[in-house]
Amino acid sequence: MNSFLIALQFITVIPVKKELNYSEKNIARSMLYYPLIGTLLGLVLVIINLLGTMFLPNLVRDGLILLFFVILPGGIHMDGLADSFDGLFGGKNKKEVLSIMHDSRIGVYGVLALVLLLLLKFTLLIELPLAQKNAALIMVPTVSRCAMVLAVYIFPYARREGMGKVYQIYLEKSQVLISVLWTVLVSLFLFFFKGALILAITAVAVWLYGKFFIRKIDGLTGDLYGALNEIMELFILFMLILFF
Repeated sequence: MNSFLIALQFITVIPVKKELNYSEKNIARSMLYYPLIGTLLGLVLVIINLLGTMFLPNLVRDGLILLFFVILPGGIHMDGLADSFDGLFGGKNKKEVLSIMHDSRIGVYGVLALVLLLLLKFTLLIELPLAQKNAALIMVPTVSRCAMVLAVYIFPYARREGMGKVYQIYLEKSQVLISVLWTVLVSLFLFFFKGALILAITAVAVWLYGKFFIRKIDGLTGDLYGALNEIMELFILFMLILFF
């Protein structure tokens, strides 16, 4: 329960009014619960979708879904996306890229990334078939958070120190497997064969993402984990529309 509450506090805006043991092992172990928390966030989005379908015009409903897509995780992943794009397009070498990512100020590339992200996500939400919308709203945040768990476990960390280094050192294979198992079960329950196909394609996309940044800066960072979540959400939404 301690690690679950750490994860809940770190990747959502839900307040946790309890003394927690923030040991490095517990912090790393909290990643075990990322896909589960993604599923819970998806259920909240489903409630918003159901209420919005009954009482609101379609565009307003989808706008609210997008709003809570951003608010519920506290913007932490979007911050990572902005910093990643600033570093990727603003730095000429590994040192410059990492330095720009570490800067808390947002640059023009970060702003563009956020604007395009929100625009694309809103467009994809509008185009989601109504019959599959509730299932999609659960699957998307579940799989995207599992993608982060896989990236932390598989790929090296680009910095010598940092929170991401803690995750990588202490995250265990058994915890990764449980996260993946939960994600697979949720995806198969919601979309059966198509769910399995989307998972397979997503796994390939995560692998290519990691390999790209290994070549670019010798690994991933905390910002790139957050960026991965946002990019995978868009990617999975696109696949759901493509396959349905």
